[in-house]
Amino acid sequence: MDGLPKYNNSNVVTKQISRPETKIKHKTVKNVKMVKPKWDTVDFMMVGAAVLTVIVMAFLVIFMANKSATANTQLSTTSAQLEKVRNKNNDLKQEVSDLSSPDRLNKIAEKNGLKLNNQNIRNVK
Repeated sequence: MDGLPKYNNSNVVTKQISRPETKIKHKTVKNVKMVKPKWDTVDFMMVGAAVLTVIVMAFLVIFMANKSATANTQLSTTSAQLEKVRNKNNDLKQEVSDLSSPDRLNKIAEKNGLKLNNQNIRNVK
């Protein structure tokens, strides 16, 4: 410590260094009451329009489901009638085929005294 200057206590002036005062901040909690906003006419109209839209859509869905069920019933009824008519047509075609068979026609002709003349037969296609 030879290189340090030597001070006498008489020459040295001591000064007290003061630190800045720090204040402790306390958080204050305020009790704030939440106030419900008041509804005005526009709010009621918007809610009313939304409710009305939901009700109309529900009735529309029910109406369309009813229409679909009715159409489906009519379709099945018409399909059943069509099937009956097709079966009747097939039966009638079979009957026509049976009634116009050559064996049956020959029997009827012989019964009524007619004879088969091969020269008078013409096949038309």
